Amino acid sequence: MRSFVDGLNESQKKAVLHNGGPLLVLAGAGSGKTKVLTMRIARLVHERHCSPEEILAVTFTNKAAREMRERVAQLTSQKMAEAMTLSTFHSLGVKILRECGESIGLKKNFTIIDEHEKIATLKSIMRANGVRGLKNEDPEDFAVKISLAKSASISPDVYKDEKPDETKIARVYASYSSVLLRRQTVDFDDLLLLPLQIFTKHPDLLKKYQSRYHFVSIDEFQDTNAAQMRLASLLSHPQNNLMVVGDDDQGIYSWRGAEIGNILSFSAKYKNCVTIILDVNYRSSHQIVAGAHGVVANNRVRKHKVITAHNGDGDPIMHYKGDDEEDEALWIASKIQEHNEHTSWSYADHAILLRTNAMMRRYEEQLRKKKIPYTVSGATSFYERKEIKDVISYLRFFANPEDEISMMRVLKVPNKGITPSSLELLDDFAGLRKMSLWDAMVRHRDVVKISDDQHDKIDTFVTFFNKYDKMFRSGALTATIRTLLTETKYLEHLARAYKDEDDRTHRVENVEEMLHGIEIYERKFRKKTPTLSGFLQEIALMASETDDSEKDSKPKGVTMMTLHKSKGLEFPVVFLAGLDKDYVPSPRAIQEGNIDEERRLFYVGMTRARQRLYCTYPGTKVSRGKIRTVTPCPFLREIPEEYLDGKIGEREDQEKMEYLDDFFKKMKERFNGDDTSEPVDAEIV
Repeated sequence: MRSFVDGLNESQKKAVLHNGGPLLVLAGAGSGKTKVLTMRIARLVHERHCSPEEILAVTFTNKAAREMRERVAQLTSQKMAEAMTLSTFHSLGVKILRECGESIGLKKNFTIIDEHEKIATLKSIMRANGVRGLKNEDPEDFAVKISLAKSASISPDVYKDEKPDETKIARVYASYSSVLLRRQTVDFDDLLLLPLQIFTKHPDLLKKYQSRYHFVSIDEFQDTNAAQMRLASLLSHPQNNLMVVGDDDQGIYSWRGAEIGNILSFSAKYKNCVTIILDVNYRSSHQIVAGAHGVVANNRVRKHKVITAHNGDGDPIMHYKGDDEEDEALWIASKIQEHNEHTSWSYADHAILLRTNAMMRRYEEQLRKKKIPYTVSGATSFYERKEIKDVISYLRFFANPEDEISMMRVLKVPNKGITPSSLELLDDFAGLRKMSLWDAMVRHRDVVKISDDQHDKIDTFVTFFNKYDKMFRSGALTATIRTLLTETKYLEHLARAYKDEDDRTHRVENVEEMLHGIEIYERKFRKKTPTLSGFLQEIALMASETDDSEKDSKPKGVTMMTLHKSKGLEFPVVFLAGLDKDYVPSPRAIQEGNIDEERRLFYVGMTRARQRLYCTYPGTKVSRGKIRTVTPCPFLREIPEEYLDGKIGEREDQEKMEYLDDFFKKMKERFNGDDTSEPVDAEIV
């Protein structure tokens, strides 16, 4: 009989062999949590504690979900892995809404809007809303508050009751939800909130899912918000065969609704909960692990654990104080070049991690000067490019003509000749009769104030939709979209919009890449009938994770990214750069009293390093035209000295003093006529 615990340490074995009931696995950085989670799933199925269909395992990114599925398939079989529900939270939400959304008025062909479309919708609502002063409010602020409300599982009705002082937001939130439903669209937060509404209003549907899933596992549990916690609790009830895996020391997403309390209070919430700590780090050297632990141990509220390293003692944590910001960046670039030329570390083995994207310029400049290849994680996502959003809008419109935002974009690119005044009349007509804008367009002849020319153009557009709707329904997606782009002269529209030949060529290539993606989707689902809704669902979930493709591909040079984006990654050599007290911890975190999370973020950055970790900061900087002395990040001083290459701020100052002493000694000797040595290079000083 196959053993699922060979090669595991004692803590890992206990977790893998756990059969039923609530299980909390506190997994320190680099401790093999994914291996434990997938091994346990494979064992439960192999030993017939459940069938593959009764397994639900949820994580946060598409990449993590794919990795989970691949590992489970290797341990069991491809067929068994495909029978399980191994997905992201949002993919699970889509699955539930496709199956049960009609119970709350959501059709199966609903579309998912992105962040830009969300802001555009809110802007439109705020312009139309009669609340005084609302036109001057920032829709992005409203978007954040509505998103946090949904993450906290707060519906518009509850928000109005719980937040009586925020009547403007409550009113916009209610209107926004109504508009989305009328357009048969949802945003990403709805993929969690709406399934909860279904389960609350329809207990019979909840029971169907509870009987379907006998074992529920949640990865990266420290990143869950209230809606995700509630969803996990509901689906695992009443058996409570709920395994959660995570690390409270890596909880860094409170700003987007994650609640660290979910993991901290889990064992108290569930009676007879078994808690297992994975306390061996297989990624980093001892000095990096111990130094990072010395920092995060200063947090006031955390689960006590001591992580040990499996990979030996290693080098101490290095640090460097630059003369100024440019010198710090130059030193990092020089050190990377030195490693590439004189060690086994290539450029791609290095990462520069920063608190914000805005800090990257000076590091990029120095890398360029030394002709060091690099990539910046977080550049414009493929799905955010204008021409791609244009093509996706066409696909969304034909998948769901009630999606007004997509329809408005289709009308504009290229322009279909229907004027804003005609659209306004149609919108008024739709509002009075409580129908969608598309339904009003179909019945446009009832709107007498529209001119004959405009009626003809609307007829042409409706005929255009009916023609391609039929073609798309046949399943020939790529061929249909190619014909559509030709008929609408979209590529000619691009040629007119972008005069620069290289820019135009690049954008046409992007459209071709999009079409190639549709071809791949059609091939993948050739045994079934590929649908626009299915393709749009896949790309919507991918586009929501702008870092996913970046984490999948091997870097071609030095990787530059923010500390937040680095979570889940690892590199042989890491530079935590720009460790200026004005940036780390962030001023906002200080203002909000959230230093613990900033310390966790620093810990995440430290534990990305496998073999060598550098912490750097400038000695001075220019601020508002004046040179200021930089105070180093306070977390640096929390690293125990025995794991550092010297006391923070003293080693560099001592070296500089010794150099200056030597310099002035030589100058004095030369002045007295006692020196015959080469001239001193004063520029070094």
